[in-house]
Amino acid sequence: MKRIFLSLLFIAICLFAKAQQSIDPRIQEVYGDKTQEMVGNSPVLLNFLNDLLTKRIKIEEMPAGNEEKKFPMLSQIALLNKYNPSMVRDAEFNPQTFNPLKYNLEFSSNSNTLVYRVDNTNYIIVIHPQSANK
Repeated sequence: MKRIFLSLLFIAICLFAKAQQSIDPRIQEVYGDKTQEMVGNSPVLLNFLNDLLTKRIKIEEMPAGNEEKKFPMLSQIALLNKYNPSMVRDAEFNPQTFNPLKYNLEFSSNSNTLVYRVDNTNYIIVIHPQSANK
């Protein structure tokens, strides 16, 4: 009986460690100490966030002035720092390290592609609708 208990405990610890490792560092940055509680224990939220980061959000170059309509500027979007109050805006935009989850961007659209312009750059952030992945 003791062996079974120890085996189950070992398996649980391994699964917990694997779950911790599979959480993207950008998610960890936003949720801070609450990552496991908010995301690690919610496979639906974790899948949603991973889908956003890997499939739905794209950083593209588009010289300013080429857009048909004026896109909201990233500087106008609030930070999502509820779980990590020490989080700050990026001092300089780097498309390779940019974390879109830090900002209160509209991620839940089912029908519209949304675009935001990064201030003083030629970059835009494109968020494709959820339905585009189905």
